[in-house]
Amino acid sequence: MLSKHIFNLIASFFLLLLIVVSCANPVTPTGGPKDETPPEFLGSDPVNRARNFASEKIDLVFDEFVVLSELNQQLLVSPPMQNKLDIKTKGKGVRIKFDKEELLADSTTYTVYFGNAIVDLHEGNPFPNFQYVFSTGPDIDSLSIRGKVLSAKHLLPIAGVTVCLYLDNSDTLSLDEMPQKIRPYYVAKTNEEGSFEINNIRNDSYLIFAVSDANANYFNDMPNEAIAFADKMILPEEVFDFIPDTIPIDTSNVELMDSLWANYAIKVTKQTHTLLLYEPQDSVQRVIKKELVDNNRMRFEFKFPLKEAVKFNVLDSDTISENIVFLEEYSSNMDSLDIWFLKPFADTNNLILIVDTLKADTIEILLNEPEVKVLPSSGRNRGRSRQESKNLTEPKIAYSSNVKAEFPYFSKVRIVFETPIKTANFENCSLMEDTVSVPFEIRFTDKIKRKLLIDYPWKEGVNYRFEIPDQALTDIYGTKNDSMIAKFKTTEESNYGELQIHFTLPNESNSIWQVQLIKGDGDKEQILSFATVKDSSNVLFSNLSADKYRIKILEDRDSNGRWSSGNYVKKRLPEKVFYFPTVIEIQAGWKVEEEWEINYEVQENTSVIKAIK
Repeated sequence: MLSKHIFNLIASFFLLLLIVVSCANPVTPTGGPKDETPPEFLGSDPVNRARNFASEKIDLVFDEFVVLSELNQQLLVSPPMQNKLDIKTKGKGVRIKFDKEELLADSTTYTVYFGNAIVDLHEGNPFPNFQYVFSTGPDIDSLSIRGKVLSAKHLLPIAGVTVCLYLDNSDTLSLDEMPQKIRPYYVAKTNEEGSFEINNIRNDSYLIFAVSDANANYFNDMPNEAIAFADKMILPEEVFDFIPDTIPIDTSNVELMDSLWANYAIKVTKQTHTLLLYEPQDSVQRVIKKELVDNNRMRFEFKFPLKEAVKFNVLDSDTISENIVFLEEYSSNMDSLDIWFLKPFADTNNLILIVDTLKADTIEILLNEPEVKVLPSSGRNRGRSRQESKNLTEPKIAYSSNVKAEFPYFSKVRIVFETPIKTANFENCSLMEDTVSVPFEIRFTDKIKRKLLIDYPWKEGVNYRFEIPDQALTDIYGTKNDSMIAKFKTTEESNYGELQIHFTLPNESNSIWQVQLIKGDGDKEQILSFATVKDSSNVLFSNLSADKYRIKILEDRDSNGRWSSGNYVKKRLPEKVFYFPTVIEIQAGWKVEEEWEINYEVQENTSVIKAIK
């Protein structure tokens, strides 16, 4: 009996040990579908949209544990308060506490926008666009102002911009001064589509103003803050439900219409406001970049295109000024300048620049003697003559050109040399059309002789060979050219398409208009060709390669040939731009015609938005 009892004890011990080991090695549970349900709002104390509000705190209650995500970026209070709200999570809720020093305005409707800051604890699902509304008076204001903020130059939506409303109720400040001096009466922020809503506002006239608000203080008080404004006061409107036109309806089907109103209706106002954001431009000319490109050249880049040539003075007691001789090369639109020093020297020198409205600016530069580079000798050079070896080690004039194996029959050959040319002998240059030598025009197109043009009425689909013999060119430093040979075959007219735009200009404008053929969008927008017009007419873009293009038209109010920004102090809006609503495809042999009536009040860039989607 004793042995049986001992056996039972041992068996029980091992059974218990097996259970403990099993419990100590849990198996990963099988997963179910991921929880994508946002928290559900159960209520608040005081209730949402409370009237005669006088509480020191607000408690929001949800059906699950929540946390706050990116609250500082998402939270917005309108009208803005003087002190920051104390907002913390508490279990399945959020508590909002007011600062003890905060004085809420009488008979005013406040809105606390949380955006997507309230998310569930485990999966981070946001409760979207939550807002808590209360009024310190007996009524909740219900009017709204809605719209979008676009970049003025490219009409692309701008996210995160602060939109402000101001009341003309100050005894000491004019309405125009308010964006720089006082907090706005109501605020909102734009979403990813550039849209904004300012809700629960009272019936009054407002100045509307938008600012990038780099320091997040609701003031336009920094020079680099982009701004937008309307040139007249605006009024808020009632909000109503609207079923988008893209959804088919049947008013005779009551059940269908009830479902559509419940699930697809959106809240809109009759009018939406488009604000065009721009960066204010300082009218004072400035050097924004200066660099020593190499020992022979210095480059200056200016904030605006130059109106006149730059004046220089050289200040250096150890250097005789007449020994410092240079050539000036301006960019095509006069917004940069290259200085080519004819005599490099090892010294530090000071230049004084005087140009346009630019104040005299002293710039220190260090110019060193160029380093002489000698190619290493190799066995392949043995047996060469001394003259041949010298030719191998001597530097040659570098250049680039627009010549390709297939060259457009309507183009001119252009060569750009790396350094200015001092002397050129074109007597022995040749152009062969198949096997026949033909006369042609060759000339420099710039003052310092870096840009060479070869012009000839090219025939379609013909082989050409152009040559400049060696030693024909000498640059300002005594360097000569190696033999330059270009072989190419011209294209044919059938390789290209054309686009003709019949457009009608708005009657509201007497400005000059610039019609642009473009590719790319935003800051990468590239103007391929343009035409300037005064009245409604046709514009033809010919010899277009197979590709997709867009059309942009600019109202050039100041007739300077480019887009001009706005000026809030002078109440001058940025120049208007308009985009043709679709991308236009061109193929070889196509002749495309388009009609376009410019609506002066509607600025949008749907061609880019559709292309991105």
